[in-house]
Amino acid sequence: MTKRTRILQTYFAVLAIALVSMPALCQGFGHYEGTVQTEWLRDGRRMRLLAPVSYFDPKGKQWVAPKDWVIDGASIPQPAWSFSGGPFEGKYRDASVIHDVGCDRKTDPWEEVHEVFYYGMLASGVESWRAKIMYAAVYHFGPRWPRVVEVVNRELGPSDRIAAPVDVGISAAPGSTAKVLSKAPRITWPEGRVFSTPRVEQVTAVEIQPPPLSLTDADFEQLKAKIAASAASGDVSLQEIQSFRPTGR
Repeated sequence: MTKRTRILQTYFAVLAIALVSMPALCQGFGHYEGTVQTEWLRDGRRMRLLAPVSYFDPKGKQWVAPKDWVIDGASIPQPAWSFSGGPFEGKYRDASVIHDVGCDRKTDPWEEVHEVFYYGMLASGVESWRAKIMYAAVYHFGPRWPRVVEVVNRELGPSDRIAAPVDVGISAAPGSTAKVLSKAPRITWPEGRVFSTPRVEQVTAVEIQPPPLSLTDADFEQLKAKIAASAASGDVSLQEIQSFRPTGR
């Protein structure tokens, strides 16, 4: 085999890999780096990651599932299992691993972690309507956790409670509540300036509590039927899934 032939073979191999991954990239679904490799633990229920896996979402943010992280699929609620067959089966596997780690860490808003699960499924080739049903399951039945955010230079009044996160300019799921945890000044110094005047900011720590889970299994079946019925048109948006209320309520 000549050197020229080897170069051409390498070129076409790289091109083939690029073409395989191109549909997901072109459609803005993000992409994965690494392959999910696991070993079962002795309890027969959990698995340990043998190598790191990363997912880069459509905004370019990297979500890492580190080596040695233990996963069990618990972040995927039972209604989704009955639809997919299991949290780590088929095309759902990679997105489920990223979702599991995100729900364990709780360093990002729960709404964002569930949305990354949706786009991760699309990047793995899951049909849009199926991904939306899985997303609906984790959004309405999956884990939710509070988060603390800082509000700078905004007077929130004497009360330690706020009607809703929107009152302080914070984006959160409908039904979320907000509570002031603390208020304190923060002094910052302009960089690169000698004898500069410090800037004093009023920083308020606000805790955002997620809304309680409200849908029943029967409600989910109604939502699932609505998404499946629109499989051809794809006219059910993520926002509609989030705000879904069953008929009769």
